[in-house]
Amino acid sequence: MEKGMNKRRVMLRATVIVMAAGGWAQSVSSAPALVDATSRYRHWTTVCANEVPLRWNWETNATHATLEIAGMNGTLTTNFYGVISNWVWRVSGTEGPSVEDVHTLTLTFLASGDRVVGALTSQLAVVKGSVGPAVVDAVAGTRAWSRVKASAVIPYDAAWSMSALDAVSATLAITKTDGVSRTNVFSDTAGYYGWKPGNSGWGYGTFNLVLTFSGMTNEWTATLMRPIDGTVVSVR
Repeated sequence: MEKGMNKRRVMLRATVIVMAAGGWAQSVSSAPALVDATSRYRHWTTVCANEVPLRWNWETNATHATLEIAGMNGTLTTNFYGVISNWVWRVSGTEGPSVEDVHTLTLTFLASGDRVVGALTSQLAVVKGSVGPAVVDAVAGTRAWSRVKASAVIPYDAAWSMSALDAVSATLAITKTDGVSRTNVFSDTAGYYGWKPGNSGWGYGTFNLVLTFSGMTNEWTATLMRPIDGTVVSVR
């Protein structure tokens, strides 16, 4: 009698173990997913759709909030009343953005009397070709690569060079051939810089760009040209 009971117990335990093992195998089975674990990588700040879902944690003491999205080509402001933790930003009124831009997002939490009780900031870049179809110019020597018009988004990333992986900052210097110069120092080593040569006295002409990272001697250089708007007629 005892031997029979022990045998049944062993069989029952074996059945439970098999069922548990089967359940465990099913729980870990899933489709593969690409995860970018590098927090400083530019993918985290690149807009890849015309509708961007924004999410945040609401500040406890706030009664309302203001979101400002400021770019090189304009500023959008919207207000939130009550506890709201998400909002969809439509980047362009058309199917996709027609110009490149770098947007600074500032969400300010306010209490009664418009007293500031907290704020969140972020930066997102809109790059041509990242939303919808893109025209690819595979010929490196064509003028399209060296021309800039209304605005340009310039990427930088220390991961481009093994010698810059330990860098803590980046520097982008822009110099116009007739003497106007500006040096931009970034506290991060991967991101985007929004440049609008039509503003701040840049004007038209040829510009030399030099990108460097702290702790490395190598540099990246480029020459860009901004033509005069409209039609130029040459009379001889």
